[in-house]
Amino acid sequence: MEAASRPQDAGRAGAVVVPLAVRARHALLAPLAVRGRAAALALLAAALAACCPPAVSSSAAAPPAAAGAPTRGAASVKVQERTYAQRFESAWRLVDERYWDLDRLGVDWVEVGERYRARLGEVETDDDLYDLLEAMYREIGDQHSVYVRPERVDEVRRTYGDLPCLALLDLEASRPGAGLALALPAAGLAQAGDGVVTDRIGPIGFGVTAAGDRRVGYLRVRDLASDGVAEGVRQATARLARQGADALVLDLRGNPGGRLVTMMQVAGVFTSGFLWRAVLSWSLPIPYPAVGEPVTDLPLYVLVDRDVNSAAEGLAGALQDAGRATVVGERTAGNVEAVLPFCLRDGSQAWIATGVLAPLLGATWEGRGVEPDVAVPPETALDAVLELVREGR
Repeated sequence: MEAASRPQDAGRAGAVVVPLAVRARHALLAPLAVRGRAAALALLAAALAACCPPAVSSSAAAPPAAAGAPTRGAASVKVQERTYAQRFESAWRLVDERYWDLDRLGVDWVEVGERYRARLGEVETDDDLYDLLEAMYREIGDQHSVYVRPERVDEVRRTYGDLPCLALLDLEASRPGAGLALALPAAGLAQAGDGVVTDRIGPIGFGVTAAGDRRVGYLRVRDLASDGVAEGVRQATARLARQGADALVLDLRGNPGGRLVTMMQVAGVFTSGFLWRAVLSWSLPIPYPAVGEPVTDLPLYVLVDRDVNSAAEGLAGALQDAGRATVVGERTAGNVEAVLPFCLRDGSQAWIATGVLAPLLGATWEGRGVEPDVAVPPETALDAVLELVREGR
């Protein structure tokens, strides 16, 4: 699809933020309620039509509050206990029904549910429930899936941007649109740009260096989550081409990833066509294209290291698979789980790893990373590219 890999832990590596529709941020269409095979077909059609995905219906709807219902006493306590139990079940069931591969978990999710369900008797306040659900989600252990209590939602927005999410009909705030996200890790190794950066457009640093008698344009992309990344890459690339660059370097070293739509837009600066698919446990695979008109066909080199995660891995891997770029450095993190945010009516959120990013054809990068075409220590990757350019390779 950054930033933190799990929204509540800004120091861990994680995955990417991926809107299902390229134009979803401009759409205000309400989610559709669909089920079963129809849901899969509707979701695929929505992705291809740049529309909104279906809402997810929870199987146990919370009963509406009766007019004049008591707010104190034994009866109200029992109602509150039922409400806590229903909220717990919805949070547990999201993982059980939507997690992309429960067999890959290091725990038995049914056993986890039984263990934490037995502690519901200790829950007396909303904060007690949030503590319980946060602890239960930590058992998943994938660095991506997380339960976020309401007071932390703004922190998540600051990290990921104001992403829309799927509505649970019985628990969720009514909000149009939905966003699929690849979990975003913490900010990775901050490379200095190897002394090449002489100019900046938004968050993108760029400049020109020499490889013998050839000019090499250099772009430093620190993440795919900041505002203005895609437009900065597009403008900087066009400027480097006008300045007579013979080749381009896209430096992704230490890039923790970010939003899928940004990945698609940056890829669209250099190539076109469908490059990726999201592999989901609950739907047909969803294809994703590069977005925008390519700016140049100059030779392209992508620098990577082990701290490249999420959407940044998807960017490097897709450009490599398409034959558009030579990848130089070391194997990337192999951390491309797709995280779907669910926003609950009480203001909390559940972020669930519902799938993985993969090339349009072939195996996912999850767990294996992007293998460089030229394997060198990451600190020497730019020098290696300059040597390749000098040699005309």
